[in-house]
Amino acid sequence: MFAKQGNSGNKVNIKRLTLYALLTAVCLIIGYLESLLSITLIAVAPGVKLGLSNAVVLTLICTNDTKGAYLVNVIRICLSALLFGSPISFVLSLSGGITATFIAHILSRSKSVSAIGISIASAVTHNVFQLVAAVFIVGFGVLYYLPVLILLGAVCGAFCGILAQLVLKHSKNFKV
Repeated sequence: MFAKQGNSGNKVNIKRLTLYALLTAVCLIIGYLESLLSITLIAVAPGVKLGLSNAVVLTLICTNDTKGAYLVNVIRICLSALLFGSPISFVLSLSGGITATFIAHILSRSKSVSAIGISIASAVTHNVFQLVAAVFIVGFGVLYYLPVLILLGAVCGAFCGILAQLVLKHSKNFKV
C-alpha cells in the first residue's frame, strides 16, 4: 500500500502515515484530558503533568521507529500549542520534547536500559530543558524549581515507562 506523492516519485507508506496520525490524535486527547485532570498536581507543582502522551513516543522509540517518534512528538507539540496553549507553552514544550526524544533515542540503543529507565531519563531531561528555556523567558529565578522538577520528572517518567513497557509487552506481534 504505497501512494506516489506528486511527480517526485517519493513513496509514502499509507499504513505508517495512518498510524502516526492516529498516535498523534491519541497523544492530543491524552494531553487534553491530562490538562483537565492535573488540578491536583498543580497544587503540588504548577505546570506539572504526568506526560502520558510521552509513553506513546517512548513506545515508538522502543520499537526502533525513531523517525516516527520525532514526527509524532513534534506534531503533537505544535497542535497542542495551537489548540490549547500559547507561544510560551510551545517554546517550553518543544525544547523539552525534542531533547527528551533525543535522550530516549540514544538510551534505546543500549540493551541494558529498560523502557522505564529510558522514560525516567527522558522525563528528567524534558523538565531540565523546559527550565532552561524558561530561564531565557523569565530569568534565573525559576531555577529554584529545578529540584522539584527533577523529582517529579523521575516519578512521572517511571509511571510512563511502566505504561510503555506494558504496551510493548502486549503488542509484540504488531507490525506496520
